[in-house]
Amino acid sequence: MPFEHGGRIGPRVVPLLPKPQPPPPVAEAKATTPSTAPKGYSQTDSFQANTVSAKSAESSTPVDNTWSKGQPLSEARNAHRTNTKQEFEAALNSGANWFEGDIRKEINNDTPEMRHDKGHEDGDNLTLNEWLTMGKESGRGLKLDIKEGDQIPAVLDELEKVGISEDKLMLNLGFGDMQKYGAEIRERFPNAILAINPPTEGQVKGADAQKMVDLAKELGGPVTFVVRHDKLTDDAIKTFLPAGTVSVWGDSKDPVKAAEDLKARGVNGMIDIAGPHGNNWGDAASAVKNWLKTGWDKVF
Repeated sequence: MPFEHGGRIGPRVVPLLPKPQPPPPVAEAKATTPSTAPKGYSQTDSFQANTVSAKSAESSTPVDNTWSKGQPLSEARNAHRTNTKQEFEAALNSGANWFEGDIRKEINNDTPEMRHDKGHEDGDNLTLNEWLTMGKESGRGLKLDIKEGDQIPAVLDELEKVGISEDKLMLNLGFGDMQKYGAEIRERFPNAILAINPPTEGQVKGADAQKMVDLAKELGGPVTFVVRHDKLTDDAIKTFLPAGTVSVWGDSKDPVKAAEDLKARGVNGMIDIAGPHGNNWGDAASAVKNWLKTGWDKVF
């Protein structure tokens, strides 16, 4: 028995049990924000970025950005310009599994560098060796758009020096340059994809396509026929398909719909369609700055 103060026996105290508490309310599921398009794409890559984002939203499996032997070219997601350190870094952080680089002779040197325009452009341009080395480490497919044919011998030597896997290599040349250098490229890189461009600036009709197919048969090996999407006729597609894949590039107000329409017509290669390009005073100022810089380098 419990004792009170003074030694008296006090009444038994029965402890009160705590009242049962209702279970905490279940937290409402928070709405998930749909994943945004991968960063690092230029305007030219808007279609590919949106495509990758949609696939990522449907599955929790991360998108594999590397390129492997045997993958169909229709699965290519191309980062269209990766010539500068800034562009290349952005592409690394994007969903692209192909990197495209443009090659010209350095303005004040005889070595090839990564540059799209004839003159200077914004950013810190990579050397060909830097671009190839980083591209090899990335595991992506590497598409080289060789703007000046006289750079091809140096490009081929550098490709061998760095040790680019042929399964991840595409060489894009103008029709005349492919006629001149295609046999040497095929001999040195028998499994690389040769991207054959049209012999005309206009609509690519059946006769033009046949010239491209004849060249492809002469060179052998994997080829893709590359045509600006608004220059591609159905006759050309019909001529191309038995000989290789059909790839397209260009821009459109609705890149996704344009890509769907092209696939419906039979395009089965790399689809590289941009959204509409805008112009602003910043672009104009950069153009003037780069023009002046180019003139200075050519003189001095």
